[in-house]
Amino acid sequence: MNKHPWWPLAAFLACALPAAGLDDSRTTTRSYDAGEEATARDLQRLQQDIEALDDDFTALEKTRPAEARRFRERADAIREDAVYLKVKLRRYQGDASGRTGVTQAEVQDLRREIEGLRADIDRPGDRRTSSRELSVPAGTELSIRLDQALSSQTAAVEDIVQAELLRAVRVNGEVAIPAGSEIRGIVRHSQAAQRLQRPGRLELDFDALYVENTRVDLRTSVVALQDENATRERTEKAGIGAVLGGVIGGLLKGRTGAVIGVLAGGGAVVAQRGEDVELPEGTVLKVRLEKALTVPR
Repeated sequence: MNKHPWWPLAAFLACALPAAGLDDSRTTTRSYDAGEEATARDLQRLQQDIEALDDDFTALEKTRPAEARRFRERADAIREDAVYLKVKLRRYQGDASGRTGVTQAEVQDLRREIEGLRADIDRPGDRRTSSRELSVPAGTELSIRLDQALSSQTAAVEDIVQAELLRAVRVNGEVAIPAGSEIRGIVRHSQAAQRLQRPGRLELDFDALYVENTRVDLRTSVVALQDENATRERTEKAGIGAVLGGVIGGLLKGRTGAVIGVLAGGGAVVAQRGEDVELPEGTVLKVRLEKALTVPR
């Protein structure tokens, strides 16, 4: 038995992760100096990627255990790198300056390792027996991550919204939609807040999926919006809340969440009266397929 079980990996960064929302910089597209310090937003995205890898690896162990054993060494190497970052992050817990203590290069390197392993996990085990198409049933929920910030103060109807699939979608153990697939939509409705009179409101419609440059039409509705407690709740469900839950709660306590707004009826995101809806880059939404879709292989 491996002495480092896979399931706690996502918790190593969660236990020392600074609260998100301090900076909206991306790590995947902008250039940076090797010694430039990573932001809280960068670390949040890394944390999300690790959680998604946890899910992928758990599914692999159930459906293709022999391959899971083959990938174990790479998984353990990622775990060790996560522990290293955890140690560095701990030194800056409670630091009022908002510093993180880790560099962009360190975060990028780990995210590349994760991306590579997830790509190999998502690859069909035997292409000779894999069908050319897979049908994803209606009711399937997709976890997607916004690639841009949205605000009810500035968004306009028909504005393009870009996102990516955070976790692979599987059908009968096969990956139908790989993690990282591009998802596009539009702003269906936007209402700016009026001071002391009305709340900001945003309605999003995700209608297109791109799998290997092939567009697949979607019909979806937004059913969930990740809040600042999502990581803590996930950690508790993983059975390690007794160890890490208090640490995470202490990090988040007293800090304003990055997301402003709650999910209301019909999939709209609504803020309090007089406030605009704010969905920072990296916000995770859950959307449900209202119609089955066929994905080419």
